[in-house]
Amino acid sequence: MNSILGKWIKKRNKSDFVVLILLGVMVMIVAMPTGAKQSQKETQTQEQKGQQLQTEDSYKEQLQQQLKELLEHMDGVGKTRVMLTFSDEGTDQLDKNVTKDGNKKEETTVVYDTGDTRQPYVICRQMPKIEGVVVVAQGGGNAKTVTEISNAVMSLFPVEAHKVVVVKMSVQEE
Repeated sequence: MNSILGKWIKKRNKSDFVVLILLGVMVMIVAMPTGAKQSQKETQTQEQKGQQLQTEDSYKEQLQQQLKELLEHMDGVGKTRVMLTFSDEGTDQLDKNVTKDGNKKEETTVVYDTGDTRQPYVICRQMPKIEGVVVVAQGGGNAKTVTEISNAVMSLFPVEAHKVVVVKMSVQEE
């Protein structure tokens, strides 16, 4: 075997070896990881966070829109503008594996693979908690209408009476 390899090497000149070395370098460059998967993972994670934020924002906007439409259908309320304030951004309850070994208790978060990324498995997502409600209504100057609006808001959302404010809409907005 050595004799065959030796004869083959003797037949080659310097330019053949240069070409072989350059081919080897090119193969190594092509085979090297570029980090594209890492940036792809980061992009996917950022997109998922963006989608979660959009979901929370759309949840908040949807609640405000539904309350606005409901109040506008009440007698004596007229046009309305609604603002809800939230105490937090909501929470996710993650699935955990619990292993007990004698007196030791160990918890690990359950994760699943989504191709390139690993995500924690969410059991329950609690949406943001409503802290207060402000309603600006055309009928906000009438005490009976204000009471009805406040009662409607308190029956829909877990807020106390002092955290619901109903005011009369200005003439400019009517």
